[in-house]
Amino acid sequence: MSGADAVLSRPDGVRIAWRRDGAADAPAVLLCSMATAALGIWDGATAALAERYAVLRYDRRGDGDSDAGPPASHTLDTHLADALAVLDAAGCARASVCGMAYGARVATRMALQAPERVGRLILFDATGGPPAPEAVRATGSAQARALRDAAAIPTPRIDRRWFARRDPEGAGVSARTLAGHPAWTDGLAAIAVPTFLATGEQDPNLEGSRRMAREIPGAELHVMPMTGHASLLDRPDLVLRLLEQFLSAQRSAFPT
Repeated sequence: MSGADAVLSRPDGVRIAWRRDGAADAPAVLLCSMATAALGIWDGATAALAERYAVLRYDRRGDGDSDAGPPASHTLDTHLADALAVLDAAGCARASVCGMAYGARVATRMALQAPERVGRLILFDATGGPPAPEAVRATGSAQARALRDAAAIPTPRIDRRWFARRDPEGAGVSARTLAGHPAWTDGLAAIAVPTFLATGEQDPNLEGSRRMAREIPGAELHVMPMTGHASLLDRPDLVLRLLEQFLSAQRSAFPT
């Protein structure tokens, strides 16, 4: 897979690592990772997507090769600004934005606060509420794995490099950002771009995804069987297939 690694500097001095794969003049897709994951977690999906799209990925501050920055900067508003800076650095006015779990929160905020930059919205494992307790997520993931084992569906190996970080101060960024998260994200009815949600049947975020799909006009929800939270780890082939199907259908209906 050929691509270009780059680093951009934010006004507070934080360096954000990002990468583009695929032709620069192709329709752009921005991938926003789950909590604690570096951009490499999307390698498999990117190899396929880059044949048709300009795929943009980045390490959220505190993850991968990006700096953590000061604790005061650990907010969803800052994550939004960093994501928009990646689009700016890539010379991209508008992109299809795909968020996975924590990244879905950033993607949703982009659609709400910078709608002119978002052409399509794809949300995996999303909820508009606070995160579920880790023990609840782990139970759902174990149940999903048992179902996959019974169905002879292999669970891919996790590459620990996907969760490596250069800045040790990044360990607390996600928890700090989500501390005090409201009971629900207001204003979802204002999202006016084609929206697709996909969440695992064993993911505790499923009810939140269902509510989001009801509140976002025209949103489509797909429930992924035998899948827990962090669906990209459980069933990467299914995630890619759903993502490609939505992008292809939307590209035909609304060419960019």
